[in-house]
Amino acid sequence: MIKINDVILPPKDYVLVDGGEIQVAKKRISEENKIYGINGTYILHDEAFESQERTLKISAVNFAKVIELSNLLKDFDNTIEFDYLKSSKYYADLVDITFNKQGNSRWLVSVKLMFDPFRYTNENTDIRLTAKGTINNIGNVFSEPIIEIEGSGEVSLAIGSQIMFLTLDSKAIIDCRHRRQNIYDKNNVLKNSIRKKGGFFEIPPGLQGVVTTGNVTSIKIKGNWRWRI
Repeated sequence: MIKINDVILPPKDYVLVDGGEIQVAKKRISEENKIYGINGTYILHDEAFESQERTLKISAVNFAKVIELSNLLKDFDNTIEFDYLKSSKYYADLVDITFNKQGNSRWLVSVKLMFDPFRYTNENTDIRLTAKGTINNIGNVFSEPIIEIEGSGEVSLAIGSQIMFLTLDSKAIIDCRHRRQNIYDKNNVLKNSIRKKGGFFEIPPGLQGVVTTGNVTSIKIKGNWRWRI
């Protein structure tokens, strides 16, 4: 069974024939050199991870179901869930869709996707705190959280060894996801001037302390916990 964008593909209509080869999240190589007189190759990573292209092969019972499947997929930010990986989901952008006849009535659909490097939990792990507390990154790689912080005036938010300084007017939303790093005001309007200093958070695995200064009344952290495999 496969679920795409929160829609389960009914087994009577669709069969996942091939889920594609799954790659452990691969660190990006920024430098690769052969040093004179030294065995092997010197490799330097830049701490980012590569996306992975995978093709899902899905057998559809008829042509109408091919159309339904095509309409279900978005160009960007699809969520993909497999029944053989419980409590997990992937994020993927659509590359292309092709299909061909399979027997008398069925069709074989090939969905090529560019997967984000990691496997994510699909359980609700939102954490609510007041001015301080602890959070536990249950994954095995740093997370890029989405944080809602409520309060007013000049405040600071520290998670582990990282700290950000902000000027709040009721509420701000801090989106720390790579390629989406922005801050939004209480009306969900983009307003990066709320952040005065400090980088976007990357939460290491394990327990991390959360501390604030100033008039902070509430913190909600969506951890986006994830794994390399």
